[in-house]
Amino acid sequence: MKSLGYPRLMSMENFRTPNFELVADCLHWLIQRYDPTVELNDEISTEGDRVAFLKAAVQIMLKKARIKLNPKRIYAADGHAVKELLKIATVLYQATIQAEKEEDEGNEVALNSNTLDMKLIRSLVSEITQCGASLYDILEKEPDLRAARVKAITRNMDMEDIEKHVKQAIGSVSENIASVEKNLAGVQRDEKSLEAKIEKRKSELERSEKRLLTLQSVRPAYMDEYEKLQVDLQGLYTLYVERFRNLQFLEGMLEQHNQREQEKLEEADRALKRMQRRLREEEQRILRGEHKDGSRYESPETPEVLSEGDETGAATATVIKSSAGRQRSANTIFGR
Repeated sequence: MKSLGYPRLMSMENFRTPNFELVADCLHWLIQRYDPTVELNDEISTEGDRVAFLKAAVQIMLKKARIKLNPKRIYAADGHAVKELLKIATVLYQATIQAEKEEDEGNEVALNSNTLDMKLIRSLVSEITQCGASLYDILEKEPDLRAARVKAITRNMDMEDIEKHVKQAIGSVSENIASVEKNLAGVQRDEKSLEAKIEKRKSELERSEKRLLTLQSVRPAYMDEYEKLQVDLQGLYTLYVERFRNLQFLEGMLEQHNQREQEKLEEADRALKRMQRRLREEEQRILRGEHKDGSRYESPETPEVLSEGDETGAATATVIKSSAGRQRSANTIFGR
């Protein structure tokens, strides 16, 4: 960079950590060095500006110098970015060395600039080569062409026949010219028609744009009511969400309550079945006239056993009735 004339001093230590400002300055200076007429915006204050700057720089170098740069590496602004910048710097450095070498050779030879027109020399050499190749091809065909030429010269020419063929050729060319002129006239008519349609569409577009601007500038009469309804709708939606959440919560509580009541009913049912099973066993023992310890059962104690079974059944029935009453009360509260 120093040999190219870069005004700032720098080293690889400047790129140990990302330094996008320095990389952008080097890239902008190299592009201006390559082509001073290039217009490149060097604004890099925001991320979008940096991306736009890199895209423009990469496209310019690809279009102008056929140098393909990697914008991701340049954006990293580290050692990889230096490798990308070296692609441009190497081309400029080689061009500088070549220019100095050609200048030294020109000073040593000191030839007239008019005699060293390389483009003219190249064109003349190419033309001479083409002429030599064409002449060689023509000379190869000379034996055949000589016979045809002699035959054409010695043949008796019929002037009327020649005139007839010439007139036919002229007529054919005239027909072609007339056809082309006819087609050209049709194209011109179509062009005028299209231009008229385009002008009509342009005028319609202008009127539509003016009408749109007018409609946009006028506030509709119902806009106040619409905005008020929007505010009311927002409040209603908030109320709806709140009530919906409350309803979901209450339904969950009701489901838990019903589940607990169902468990109580099932437990009472199981207790009732156990009690019925014990009563049946007691009845069977009574019918057999035996006590629990295997002795004979006496009839006066039968009313006591039966009264005990009646008390247990009554208690079970009371539990079932109370559970059913609570279920009906819950259904009445929640509307079920």
